[in-house]
Amino acid sequence: MFYLIVSLIALALSFYFSGTETALVSVNRVRVELWRRRNLPFATLVHRFLEKPEIFLYTTLVGNNIANIAFASFATVYFYDVLKLGPGVGWIVVFSLTLIFGEIFPKTLFRSLADWLARYISLPLQLFYYLFLPVIFLVSRISELLLGLLGHQSTELKEFFTRRDIEVLLQETQSSLPRSQEEEGELISRALEWRNLRVRDIMVPRTQMVAVPEDMPIRELIQVFRKHGFTRLPVFRERLDNIVGIVHVKDLFKHPQRISDILREVLFVPETKRVSELLQELREKNMGMAIVIDEYGGTAGLVTIEDLLEHLFGEITDEHDETEVMIRRLGDQVYSVNAMIEIEELNEALNLDLPEGDYETLAGFLLNQLGHIPKRDEVFDYRGVRFVITRATRRQIQRVRIELKPAEQHH
Repeated sequence: MFYLIVSLIALALSFYFSGTETALVSVNRVRVELWRRRNLPFATLVHRFLEKPEIFLYTTLVGNNIANIAFASFATVYFYDVLKLGPGVGWIVVFSLTLIFGEIFPKTLFRSLADWLARYISLPLQLFYYLFLPVIFLVSRISELLLGLLGHQSTELKEFFTRRDIEVLLQETQSSLPRSQEEEGELISRALEWRNLRVRDIMVPRTQMVAVPEDMPIRELIQVFRKHGFTRLPVFRERLDNIVGIVHVKDLFKHPQRISDILREVLFVPETKRVSELLQELREKNMGMAIVIDEYGGTAGLVTIEDLLEHLFGEITDEHDETEVMIRRLGDQVYSVNAMIEIEELNEALNLDLPEGDYETLAGFLLNQLGHIPKRDEVFDYRGVRFVITRATRRQIQRVRIELKPAEQHH
């Protein structure tokens, strides 16, 4: 009876290790990422195995081999000594059971139920990893040594989300998503299109451009800014195909005598440039606008950094949209501020020293510092100033409470 029990345990372990390996290879990585963002207890462990697949591969391979050897040894003794079967018959039975219950059946079953089983198989696998750690260490070093002798460098296995992974998941969940998560699905869909999108697909065409001649009087330039509500305008010399620079509305506070006094450098890009590359270039050069040229060198249109971000994230409210009062005093050293206020204006109004960068508004400053879109009531301290998000959507910060007391006074 002892040999039978040990044989069944070994076969069950072989079933587990074979199936676990297949399940973790087959699990939908996008779904695992969603689990992790929802802080489900098993998600972190599953994500760790996917990030470092060599951990579960070594563990399942070592465990499966130990289980198969143990099953073959004890089952053979049981069939030969206890049941008195001939060596040939015993070997055929052992081989058949190992093939069916140690390979074919578990791999087929776990593959079809990979997403469901992943949450249950990960913790035992972690325990087996620690149990087999000395053997895994020895085997991995021997493998690396052999690879080195063959002229191959040991490389860490990588797992990644494929475009197809994400598309399939979106198709599967689109109809069942609650309203609050539909925007996330739309964002992912736009991100999938982003890779192959070209500048010509989103640019403002030449016929719709608003540009000003280099010799336009400053007084008229101010009227153009007021009429159209833009923050930047391209400047041309004699004809639109000869763009010489860009003028920014905030440079008018320098009281220039002529446009050339405040002319900024312009970035020219071809129509065929990828929008992802353009966004990176604009950020690196701290520019907000690029002029698009056609194959003949003429002006085809323009594109702004807002155009790029709006295509990815949806419509973004800018500082010229109709909004409420920019700054409202709530109490002693406490203010409610519209997140679309320009950093320069905010610094002057509240005597702050917030840095300027590749952003212009308070919202841009907070996004740059936090690295994500904050939720309502999220708190951020910066050099003795506390920022509390009082109104925000899933896509933008709308209003912020600024407390000018030192951060330590809030504790």
